[in-house]
Amino acid sequence: MVGPKQFLLGGVALFALTSVVAAADVPVRAPQPVYTKAPIVSLWEGVYVGVHGGYAWAQNDTALGGVVTNFRPDGGFGGLQFGYNRHLTSRWVLGFEVDVSYGDLAGRRPVAANTGFFDVNAFGTARTRLGYANGPWLYYATAGAAWADTNVAVPAAGLRFDRPQIGYVIGAGVEYALNQRWSAKVEYLFADLGDTSTTAGAVTDMTMSTIRLGLNYRFANMPVSALGYDAPLAYKAPVRRGNDWSGPYIGAHAAYGWGNFDATATALEPTGGFAGIQSGYNWQLSRNIVFGLETDSSWGSLKETIGAATVDVDATGTVRARLGYAMDRLMVYGTGGLAWAHADANYNATVTDRFYLGWAAGVGMEYMWSPRWTAKLEYLYADFGKITDNADTANLTASTIKFGVNYRAGILDLIGMRW
Repeated sequence: MVGPKQFLLGGVALFALTSVVAAADVPVRAPQPVYTKAPIVSLWEGVYVGVHGGYAWAQNDTALGGVVTNFRPDGGFGGLQFGYNRHLTSRWVLGFEVDVSYGDLAGRRPVAANTGFFDVNAFGTARTRLGYANGPWLYYATAGAAWADTNVAVPAAGLRFDRPQIGYVIGAGVEYALNQRWSAKVEYLFADLGDTSTTAGAVTDMTMSTIRLGLNYRFANMPVSALGYDAPLAYKAPVRRGNDWSGPYIGAHAAYGWGNFDATATALEPTGGFAGIQSGYNWQLSRNIVFGLETDSSWGSLKETIGAATVDVDATGTVRARLGYAMDRLMVYGTGGLAWAHADANYNATVTDRFYLGWAAGVGMEYMWSPRWTAKLEYLYADFGKITDNADTANLTASTIKFGVNYRAGILDLIGMRW
């Protein structure tokens, strides 16, 4: 006889069995993913490269033999730029930018009974930018150093001066973010390139204004805690690599150098030591390939004196790209870019105080001994170019072996106290 207790247990068992059978006919649904809030991506923060074009007009006053000639060269130009931006706050953006431009700024004027020519074929700047972000717009002011390769000639009189001039630059601009990678800008710059004298007794000074349009591509939009833009354009999950080389760095170096100074009837081989600072940014393209940009400045003395002839190279610097192969903590790389030097020379009754502009190339290796610190050993060869000063021609080259230490945080991080 089946009692109430047995009936209840049987009902429970039957319910359990039918539930299992029914469940077998219901498709199993995959567990729903759990979403976490991804970091907001900045429109401005990160490394960028770009192109530009524009129009320039300059004023040059050249004094020779008591006669002052006012050249007014102008013309179009185009070039390249690269830079790095960092948010100080949600609205304020601090950055640096280096650009090089090529064109044909030409001017001609009568000089006595002859015709004189003044040309600028290449110029560039290295500047800091401070901007205010408002939506996709960035309004900024900028200032820094400027250089130009200038040529003054009076062919009928046998006069020719070919040399770089270095000074300061200030300006302002506005940049618009087309999307999270691309931006367009318009910019005005004024440069005062100072005075320079020649062996023939000529004194020349130059100022220049430029209006340019530019297009930039940003390699990496970095996460930030707050943005000037009310809504993000994209979300990115953070990527973690072992010993990732990406990011900004600053550092110091010491080096030994040897060179060659060849001028009219003069050949000197200066040697000596120097020290300086560097800063840069690396971007890891893949597991092993690292691309970077670096600028450095050094001060010291590469010097030689033979009789009455002497040369002293007291300052040098470069702006270079680096392409490296990373093997965990060790990276080997090749590098090349722009180089400059300042040298004082006295030879053949000629006294000069000149800046030289040219190129540098080399190789190096860098070791990451901690997440923040690296050490490097680097060889560079620099050809600082040739300067023609009337009948005098001078050429300067140098080789350097450099040991450096880098801290993996940018100047902008330190200013913004983002350690």
